[in-house]
Amino acid sequence: MPPDLLGLAVTCGALVAATIAQRVVGMGFGIIMAPVVAIVAGPLAAVLVVNLYVVVACGLMLPRVWPDVDWRRLRWLIGPAAAASVAGLWIARSADVDVLRVAVGVAALLGVGVSVAFAGGERVIDGPVSRVVAGATIGLMNASVALGAPPVAVYSIVSRWERRSFAATMQPFWVALSLVTLLERQVLAPGGAPDWPWWGWGAAGLATVAGVLAAEPVARRVSARAARLGVIGLSLASGLAVTAVGVAGLTG
Repeated sequence: MPPDLLGLAVTCGALVAATIAQRVVGMGFGIIMAPVVAIVAGPLAAVLVVNLYVVVACGLMLPRVWPDVDWRRLRWLIGPAAAASVAGLWIARSADVDVLRVAVGVAALLGVGVSVAFAGGERVIDGPVSRVVAGATIGLMNASVALGAPPVAVYSIVSRWERRSFAATMQPFWVALSLVTLLERQVLAPGGAPDWPWWGWGAAGLATVAGVLAAEPVARRVSARAARLGVIGLSLASGLAVTAVGVAGLTG
């Protein structure tokens, strides 16, 4: 199998898993997809592929979760995220990509570690300032390395956001942010698309649809505790994966 088609096949398999994670815990698409696409097609391709297919995945999920969306909190998060994504794309275009990966990966690990330790107490951190900071951090990291989920996890933990509402609200959030990022990318950092045939993009779309269909029965069987552990585990895994890829690039 040619290398580009092998990369496409790996991407399609990852898309199914990423879509299931996205529906069950409200995040996980970029965590799974960003390292995979960055390895097989490069970091700029990762930003394009992750943001394109998360629109498809979350858009298909949205009608099922619409009643549980927290629209007020969504508005607080999406504005700063969209604004900060401009800076993220500029960083992706101009910074050394491996240094950026290490910096983002370490920041993600520290953020999740601190938030988990914080969760052992009774205090809740949630308000305009924390929402603006969370949204801006998500937008910056999503646009620079297609990895916005760790700051989502940190905010969800420290604010003690109820699992059902969190998972629902993240679907329109990622649709809106990804569309903005894709439009900005065409202006600030065009190019870098994977070298797939036309039908490869359709195959990736079908893999995303398959993930959506498989995710519904899984979501109904996952407890709140399991979903919370999933958020933490996926965030830690993404931080480790991105850091490892960056270190390998710097030392290779």
